[in-house]
Amino acid sequence: MLVSEIPALRAYWYPVAYAADVGDAPVRAVLFGEGIAVWRDAGGVAQAAIDECPHRGARLSQGWIDEGCIVCPYHGWTFAGDGSCRRIPQQAPGAVVPPRARSAPVHADERYGLVWLCLAEEPRAAVPVLPELEDPAFTLVHELMEEWRVPAPRCTDNALDVSHLSFVHRNTVGDPDQPRLSDVTVTREGTRIEFTSSYTARVSEQMRRNTGLTGETTTRTTRGELVQPLVFRGVLEYENGLRHVLYKTAAPIDDDRTLFCQFVARNDAPDEERRASMISIDRAVQAEDKALLEGLGSEFPVDIDTEVHTRADRVTLEYRKVLAELAAETGGGRPDAAWHRYARRR
Repeated sequence: MLVSEIPALRAYWYPVAYAADVGDAPVRAVLFGEGIAVWRDAGGVAQAAIDECPHRGARLSQGWIDEGCIVCPYHGWTFAGDGSCRRIPQQAPGAVVPPRARSAPVHADERYGLVWLCLAEEPRAAVPVLPELEDPAFTLVHELMEEWRVPAPRCTDNALDVSHLSFVHRNTVGDPDQPRLSDVTVTREGTRIEFTSSYTARVSEQMRRNTGLTGETTTRTTRGELVQPLVFRGVLEYENGLRHVLYKTAAPIDDDRTLFCQFVARNDAPDEERRASMISIDRAVQAEDKALLEGLGSEFPVDIDTEVHTRADRVTLEYRKVLAELAAETGGGRPDAAWHRYARRR
């Protein structure tokens, strides 16, 4: 199944930019195949709209900001965050603005140093609350935000699939001689999946410096959670008390591409040197995932009879069920992007 065939996914939140990168000029994002202009209003609040002027279709993101409103670069039409047209330069002062002269607003929010968007008229959930990032005992570290030529569900499926670590990551943290997991516990309530698993990982010299571990290997416990259908949280617990919490989000650009974002929370107050080491290790690990996943197809199998499963696949099997249930809500099928743009302007 393709991402576009699960319309319910449009009703969740996805980070599309670092908050620090949304400043004096509009930023363009793409979500579910739709271009979106992101900017800040006069109060510094993030705003967003479909990246298409209702006048002649120019990209609003190629324009500029004037007193918190976005200005179309083609004819200067100016729009506020609520979609209302505040100025049409070609009209005489006091002339009535046509009622259909509206941009198509998109829900925008800012949290954890990221700008999040939701395309649906009514989000079915709030921006995820990520507990460690609300706790002053943890330090937030942004590691990467980059485009992957991978369908979004495959990115999240990979995050939930702990058993691949020994082989995909054999050149970084994995140990092919230690492929077995402890008995995986899995629970699911609605779209939320939680699991716990322990496995043995190799400890490189760089990882020793990064974590404070001293042995050649470590038995690491992962407490994973599917927070939203394309948002993953994984708490990695080490025997020395370190908690390294991975957050991975997969914002669908289209059926084939994903804006993959990873950031972490750590309870050891890492200094700049340790942060750099952490980012270096995690980027190397994610590069291994990216190289493998980009070799897979765009269709994500949600029919549980399509693939072969074992006991080690119970978490990812539940994930397929979650996506199948979301697709069944609307019977599948691709939404008409033009209709969505029209509906927002009414």
